[in-house]
Amino acid sequence: MRNRTAALLIRALFGGAPRPWLVAVMAPALPGLGLLLVTSLAAALLGLVPPWLSKLLIDRGLIGQDWDAVRHYVLLTLLAGTVILAGSVANSLLHLHFSARMLTALRQRLFDAALHRRIERPPLTVGEVMSRLDGDSAEIQRFAFDTLLAAVSSVFRLVGGAAMLFLLDWRLALVPLLAAPLNLAFLSWARPRTRSRADELRATRGELAAYMTESLVALPTLRVLAGQQARAEGFAPLQSRQVALLMRQRRWAELVNLVPQFSAALVRAAVLLGGAWLIIRGDWQIGSLIAFLGYLGMMVGPIQNLLGLYHAQAVAQVALARLDDLADAGADERGGRSPGPGQGALQLVRARAVNGWHDPVDLKIAPGSLVLIDGPSGIGKSSLAGLFARIALPAPGAQAFLDGCDIQQLDPATLRRNVAIVPQAVALFRGTVAQNLWLAMPGASDAVIRDALDLVGLETEADMRIDEAGRNLSGGQRQRIALARALLLPFRVLVLDECLSEVDAPTTRRILAAIRARFPDRTIIVIAHAGPARELAFDQVVALAPARVLRSAPGGTPHQREKARENAV
Repeated sequence: MRNRTAALLIRALFGGAPRPWLVAVMAPALPGLGLLLVTSLAAALLGLVPPWLSKLLIDRGLIGQDWDAVRHYVLLTLLAGTVILAGSVANSLLHLHFSARMLTALRQRLFDAALHRRIERPPLTVGEVMSRLDGDSAEIQRFAFDTLLAAVSSVFRLVGGAAMLFLLDWRLALVPLLAAPLNLAFLSWARPRTRSRADELRATRGELAAYMTESLVALPTLRVLAGQQARAEGFAPLQSRQVALLMRQRRWAELVNLVPQFSAALVRAAVLLGGAWLIIRGDWQIGSLIAFLGYLGMMVGPIQNLLGLYHAQAVAQVALARLDDLADAGADERGGRSPGPGQGALQLVRARAVNGWHDPVDLKIAPGSLVLIDGPSGIGKSSLAGLFARIALPAPGAQAFLDGCDIQQLDPATLRRNVAIVPQAVALFRGTVAQNLWLAMPGASDAVIRDALDLVGLETEADMRIDEAGRNLSGGQRQRIALARALLLPFRVLVLDECLSEVDAPTTRRILAAIRARFPDRTIIVIAHAGPARELAFDQVVALAPARVLRSAPGGTPHQREKARENAV
């Protein structure tokens, strides 16, 4: 029932079919939303009291020169104001509590989706993902939660205020109602232009975030090259473009807001003229005019909120479209069955990754084999090994099997615990050594972690702190910690892809010998251009040959250009 209500609400807010991922976020938020709607209704009803008390104070107390009535209505006004103030504080705290919970759930859902995005989908830069997780998710939360509350509260206040206006004088009450269709027609005309401006600005924010993220991540490289100034100068045009688009959008927003505000000023002027005419004729009292203006002022905000809701929906739909791409169930790689029993037998059938530059490979690897994948730099060795763990996109017709199971049919998470890949470029996270190793074996004891570190020749404490990206460690230390982490996986197949390239030769020999002695029955695949890793007694050597029919590209194939760069260096 709650999911059905959430789906109907999403359809009403955003239009189109309800998104299952957004329904899953909205449904748990409905009880809190309902409570806030009740408190908003109570606040709207209480808000009708002060203007009426002002009318009674003026007409019965001041004009009637009744001191007791003055004291009575002043005390009632003070009491009503105190209750309204206390309710406003309570409502604000409740609103923050429930809206923050919804935003947290929304970002958690999207962050999870970003981490499990299928490799077949177009890649997104880190900055673009951050822009969607931060800006777009906040936009959806504001529209789905804050705007909904504002809209319902506006309806409450609008209905109550209109009732009081008609109670005071039905003729003047028609004036603000006649202005609403004109405002709605203008906003309908402005809506598509608002959406196009919002779309362009959000895309630029993604580019800016990507540039900043890449620069900060690569700061050590920039320092080595003394390239900080050049990178900083390249940041200026992106900022200038964003500022220009921001100013363009703000000018448009001010114009869109100006029309309803000017309309409200015209309505107020018409009411003042009409009310003054009635008072001069003796058909009305001054207190009634003041109360009418008070209720009219209360209605201006709700009318603008309701008219602006149509305008704001265009901006929210831009954010929703960007999040749909991220949270789409079809983009989630999870699903599939677990690998069947086996000891790590591998098979490739006409295998090549889409970015590989070698002939398709037909290959069988027996369980427990020690295999070398050889070939020139850039030909696709790492990508070919990546097919075994579904971290590389296969070329059309390529197939890979683990113990007789088609890898494309297997659950990626389970598969990757059975096929452990240790790359040359490692990723470590802020925290302790133990916390980094827990990614492979959550909650592993200090003794287990110590054993894994000993296996890779590291004399490092489990509680040693690691800075961002492991920058307080040497390249060899980072590689060995990453290798120790992989060795904690319950793997059948271990792929060592240049993973000890920054470790000295004697240490590398000891580590490889220790791994082979500890895991004699596991299949181990080695990728290495030089060093002790090529000295092992391999059961099988897979030599990748350049494709006989190379894809053409300006300046030669990527492989040819790579070799040309190597020769030039």
